[in-house]
Amino acid sequence: MVRRMTAETLDQLLLAKKVGGDFRDFAATVGISVRALLDLRNGRVQNPRRATILALAAALKVAPARVEAAIAASRAAAGK
Repeated sequence: MVRRMTAETLDQLLLAKKVGGDFRDFAATVGISVRALLDLRNGRVQNPRRATILALAAALKVAPARVEAAIAASRAAAGK
């Protein structure tokens, strides 16, 4: 089951992947605004768009199959 994104988990992912720069650089890489990235980081987004999840995963170099499996598990848990 996919856990909700929290500031700590996003920070851990960014640190683990050694993403250089700052939130502005990372947001630009993902193709979202800094505000959207910070809203995700701070838990203000309950259901992020699939495209946003995929863009974040690509920027963090997470394998697409792993992302798809996580999305499917999350939907199954939510009964969708």
